[in-house]
Amino acid sequence: MTRSLPHAVALAACVVAPLVVALAVLGGIGSFATLHSLAEPWFGSYGWIVPIGIDVGILALLAWDLLMEFADLPWPVLRWVAWAFITATVVLNIAAAHGDAVAGLMHAAMPVLFVTVIEGIRHLIRRLVGLATGTRRERVPLSRWILAPASSFLLWRRMVLWNITSYPRGLQLEYLHLQAISDLHQTHGRWLWRWKAPLSERIAVRLQLAGAAFPAAVPAQAEQPDGDEQLIRAAQAIVSEAEQRGVRLSQMDLAAQLRAQGHRIANERLRWLATTIGLRREPV
Repeated sequence: MTRSLPHAVALAACVVAPLVVALAVLGGIGSFATLHSLAEPWFGSYGWIVPIGIDVGILALLAWDLLMEFADLPWPVLRWVAWAFITATVVLNIAAAHGDAVAGLMHAAMPVLFVTVIEGIRHLIRRLVGLATGTRRERVPLSRWILAPASSFLLWRRMVLWNITSYPRGLQLEYLHLQAISDLHQTHGRWLWRWKAPLSERIAVRLQLAGAAFPAAVPAQAEQPDGDEQLIRAAQAIVSEAEQRGVRLSQMDLAAQLRAQGHRIANERLRWLATTIGLRREPV
C-alpha cells in the first residue's frame, strides 16, 4: 500500500492540476473586465496589465507556497499575501455589482472554490511530507477521548512534550510512566510521593521517559563520533528503506534520521557520506 501511494498521488495530480488551472483561468477571465475598467482611468490603454498582473502574482505566490510546503519549509506569508489579493479582487468585483446580491455571490464563487482546492492540496502535501520525514504526529483516536478523556489528554500532552509522533509509541511511553509512578505510590503513598519521594527518584521518572522517547540519543552523547563503516551501513539502510517507500531523501533528511538513531555526524562529513553512498545533494 505504501509503494502505491506515490503512484496514486501522481495520478490524482494529473487529473486535478488541469482542473485547478482551468478554475484559475475562468476566475481570472470573470474578473478581468471589472478590474480592467477600474484601472483604465489611471493606466489608459495599458489597463489590462493590472488584472493580468494580479492573477499571475496570485498564482506565483500560491505555487511557491506549495513548493515550500513540499520542501517542508513553509512560509505562511506567501499564502497570506495571496489571500489578501484574492480578497481584494473579490471585494472589487462585488462593489462593481452595485449591491446586487446574486451578482456578488457569482463573483465570489470561483475565488472561494479556487482557495478551497489550493488548501486541499496544501493539506495533502503536509500529510505526505509528515509521513515521509516522520514528523507528522498521529492523532489519539476519538473513541479513546470518549471513553477516557482525562488519560487521553495526558497521553496527548506527553506526545506533544516529548515529540512522540507514533500513537503506539505514545501508549508505550504512557505505560512506562504509569509503571514508574505506581512504584512511587507503593513506596511513598498515592498522593504524598510528590513530596516524600527523594528528588533523585522523581528525576529518575523523567529520565526514564526521556530514555524511552529517545532510546538512542541519550547514550550517544558519551560516545565518540561513529566510524566510517558504521555510518555508511546506517546511511545505506536508511536510503534503502526510503527507496522502498518511494521517498527521495536529501542530505539534510539523511543527517536528521542518522542523528535520530543516535549516530553522531558532523556537517562537514555529511557531503562525503552522501557522495559515498551515491545520494543526491537535494531531491529533485
